[in-house]
Amino acid sequence: MLTTFKRLTFLLLALSTPLAQADHLQVKNAWIPEAPPVSQVLAAYMVLENRHDEDTKIIAIESPDFGSIEMHQSKEVDGIAKMLPQKTLTIPAQGQLELKPGSYHLMLFNPKRKLRDGDKVELKISLDRGSFSIIARVKKAGSISRGMKCGAGKCGGGK
Repeated sequence: MLTTFKRLTFLLLALSTPLAQADHLQVKNAWIPEAPPVSQVLAAYMVLENRHDEDTKIIAIESPDFGSIEMHQSKEVDGIAKMLPQKTLTIPAQGQLELKPGSYHLMLFNPKRKLRDGDKVELKISLDRGSFSIIARVKKAGSISRGMKCGAGKCGGGK
């Protein structure tokens, strides 16, 4: 009983904060757009801040809710929009990397459950020096478009 209580307390504390951190890395606003129930691919976005004096690399991301996760960059190549897989993502020393629509992002493949607005997903982030887990919140698709700035075939996050 005590073990279950401790787990529940830890989970509630983790969900009550909008960020998570490793010793030198802070993650803010981790979110996943709600997708149609039949979708086998979703995306995830967040802001990663590096407080260390050296660059930090993300080398892998996994989740019990997905078959696999890949890091990608949306980029125009020879006039054609492409999603380019990334082996690592680098967060610059004393800087940040924003994962957002139309830029760097995570591709979440083969969901193991239907995810709806308000659901929470654990993401385990493996770095070149350690690992930690965060909680990303699923947001309704309509709430995303209100914050997007789109034009000329490109979309990017806005406020």
